[in-house]
Amino acid sequence: MKKLVRRMIGVGIGLLSLSLVACQGAGTTEQKETTGSEKSEKPELVFWELPYGPADTYGPALQKILDQYNSEDHSATVRLQMLSWSGFMEQYQTSIAAGSPPDITSSISYRIANWAEAGEVLDLTDIVENWKQDGDEILDDFLPGTLEIGMNDGKYYALPYVTNATTVYYRTDILEDELGFTELDKPVSWDKLFEMCEAVKNKYNGDVIPFSFCTLDQNSSNAMINVLFSNGTSWVNREGNGGAFDDPKALESMEFFKKMKDNGYFPEGMVTYNQADLEKLYQSGKVAMVWNAPASHVASDKELMEKTKMMGPVYGPSADKPRYVMRTGGVIGFAQTKYPEETKEFIEWFVKNNLGIFTEGHGGLLPLRKSFFDDPFFKSDWEISEYSRYTDYYEDITWPAPFSPAAADRILMENIIGQPEEALLMGSTDPQGDLKKAQESLNKIFDEYHGD
Repeated sequence: MKKLVRRMIGVGIGLLSLSLVACQGAGTTEQKETTGSEKSEKPELVFWELPYGPADTYGPALQKILDQYNSEDHSATVRLQMLSWSGFMEQYQTSIAAGSPPDITSSISYRIANWAEAGEVLDLTDIVENWKQDGDEILDDFLPGTLEIGMNDGKYYALPYVTNATTVYYRTDILEDELGFTELDKPVSWDKLFEMCEAVKNKYNGDVIPFSFCTLDQNSSNAMINVLFSNGTSWVNREGNGGAFDDPKALESMEFFKKMKDNGYFPEGMVTYNQADLEKLYQSGKVAMVWNAPASHVASDKELMEKTKMMGPVYGPSADKPRYVMRTGGVIGFAQTKYPEETKEFIEWFVKNNLGIFTEGHGGLLPLRKSFFDDPFFKSDWEISEYSRYTDYYEDITWPAPFSPAAADRILMENIIGQPEEALLMGSTDPQGDLKKAQESLNKIFDEYHGD
């Protein structure tokens, strides 16, 4: 199994460019050379990070946290190296293959699982076990289930760090002011969503599109997962070792797409939309509701922000509870580090002391610490305050699996989850057959990962 995953990493299979947030800026990969007189007696750890927020706020906020660590009495110092979104996965893979990855980084849960399967991630289990032994309050402070997402084969390889969620956001000037819909901050049924779509269609006679997803760049998988979750099912089974498209709730979810398409609630050509297309439509007032993430383009436009709210979680007829999809990111150490104990010391400190990433970094991300939401920032920042209202409904993209499956990275890269939806949008009349084909593809990949 580990040989298979190492081979996949070596040839670049599974290198998904779906990240926690959209590419918002470019960092630098240049490293500062130090002279012998400048070198500390302590070992220096290197922390690679992507710019999950604006270049003028995110990097400096993270550097401020590292400066605090370096000023305290610890066994190592930490140097930040900001990467660029351009080619970042190739940079990780090249460094791993060359035996020179950073000591520390952060990444999305299913990519960490892939690296862990290949033996490339430092085991952090002793940190968690010490917390349990000491009764550390942080164990109860993580959002439910997020600590377990970083597990693989019974061991902890990542500690919870950040998340972002995929919500429905909408134009208040259309749904509230013009059409009179209210209480949209509460869970919204499919039937109510259909009612709102019909009202928009009738009121604007084609000048305003009721509802849209984007589908290019693996976003059809995101759209499919959103609807599956809303109806109480998923793309992965409860054991985390196979697909779940054989669940009758999945076929019912396909009926959601069919009704939206047949009734003209989706824009024509939605199957070709990327995120930029969707944002332009929304900003111009040509679409009333969008199910997507992030909403940073709204937060950067004061006038648009005043006309936008996030809707309560949408739920279907078979949902046991309302849900929104979140993508959980963890902080890890690479197994090739020369300083494993020093790396673990920093990671433990970092997950307890990273509030400034959110309050000063302005990346549109949410913390995975419940106590952080008590900070006034989470009520004053429009985007974060909107996301924060629905934290009780968020489930990781790999729900209901008890951990993040390593196969998820490849499955998402190949856009298998979104194929039934794409087929329907392009005219297929056999949703059950399309789900069956996708289920077979899902199980084939899971079998490759779980085979001998």
